Formats: sequence, structure tokens, C-alpha cells
Amino acid sequence: MTYLFGPLLSLLPATWRARLPWAESVRWRRATFVSGALEACASLYALVVWYSYSVTHHTRLQLDALLRAHPNIQLNFPRLGLLGFIFVALSPVTWVIVWFYFEGVVRALGAAFTGEIVGTLPLWIIDRSVRALRRRIENRWRLPLLPDEVTWHNDGQHEVLRIMSCRPKPTWESHPTIHIKEEFFQVEESIPGSGPRPYAYQLRRLRPGEIIRAPVNYDAQAVLSEPRQEENILVSIYRSLRKR
Repeated sequence: MTYLFGPLLSLLPATWRARLPWAESVRWRRATFVSGALEACASLYALVVWYSYSVTHHTRLQLDALLRAHPNIQLNFPRLGLLGFIFVALSPVTWVIVWFYFEGVVRALGAAFTGEIVGTLPLWIIDRSVRALRRRIENRWRLPLLPDEVTWHNDGQHEVLRIMSCRPKPTWESHPTIHIKEEFFQVEESIPGSGPRPYAYQLRRLRPGEIIRAPVNYDAQAVLSEPRQEENILVSIYRSLRKR
């Protein structure tokens, strides 16, 4: 699973990977390293093919157009080659290929040295857009305030702490260190919740010697003191007129 399907599945955002039934059987760090390396190599190959095709194809078109317009012109092949190179450098296709090359390098190095599992940007944008749309819909039908639900789970290697909340925790997206009952935990990822607590976060204990980053004190009851949103002034005027 790690080497056959893992490199392809590691392109998915973290929330999508968490829904896979076999997610726990894939060594995501190795799969992401292989995926990033393949992505970088494939992008380099695509860049060479695109450059060769563009220079020969567009240079020939420019040469034909030039000869039709000026039959007696003396050709300067170095300048034509430079013109073809400029066309390739300014083409959006070139920059898309270059982006995927650097994305592959970052994904491979991140998995190798920091253990960070990074998906591909297009799918990340789709995931963020869907989540933003979902939050807008949920804000129209806001769930009742409930204290967070804190449970322990075993992922096959070590115990992880899962916190399910009725409200999102935007500050946890940067994976800060959470201080809970004299212990420190690292936010690993956000995963889909269920029921009245649709926002779930997976945390693990800090390993000995691991750096504490921006510690945040956690209180499962803090969500109950959520400030009430200010009412729209037009809605307030409308309600006051109705009372009259």
C-alpha cells in the first residue's frame, strides 16, 4: 500500500486522507517522499519536452511568418532561437510545470526531514473552497454550544488524543502546541467530525526533547463562553418596529 498506492494518495489533502479506510496501513512519510521525488522528476521531463516542442514549433511558425512578410530578409538564427526561448519563458504552461517541480521538491524534502505530509496545491485549493462553503452553510444553521469531547484512540503505533468540537479552532491550523493537564500535545491534523461536533482534531504527546511551539492552554468548556455575534443593525430596527 505504501509504495503502490501511497505516492498517489499522498497528493490528497489531510482531511481527504483521513477518510480512507486503509489510511492507517500506509506509511505516509515514505509515500510522500516517493511521490514528491516522482513529481519533481516528471516535471523536469515535461519541462524538457515542452521546451523542445515550443522552441521548434513556434520558431518555425515565426520563421514562416517572417519569410512571408519579408522574402528578402537575411535570417539571424541566434535571434530566432532567443525569441523562441523568450516565448517559452513567458508561457503560463512553463510556469505551471516549474511550480509542480518545486512543489515536488518541497514535498519530498518535507517528508524526509520534518515528517510533514503535504498534498498538491490544486487539491488543497479545492478542499479549502469546499470547507469554506461548508462553513458558510453551517454558520446559517449554527449548532448549539456544547463542551468539547475529548477521547483517546490508538492508531496502531501510539495513543492519540482526539478533540471534537461544535466550533472550529482556526488557530489550530498552524499546528501549535496544546497544554492539557500538565502535558503538552502537538496538533497533527484536523479530521471530519460528526453529529453536533463536526470539527475534530487529532493530537499526539510531544516526544522527549521535541520543541514546544506557541503553547496554548486548552479548556474543553471554553467554547461555551463564545461571544455572541453582534446583530445586524437593519435586523435590530426591523424587530423594534415589529414590537410596536
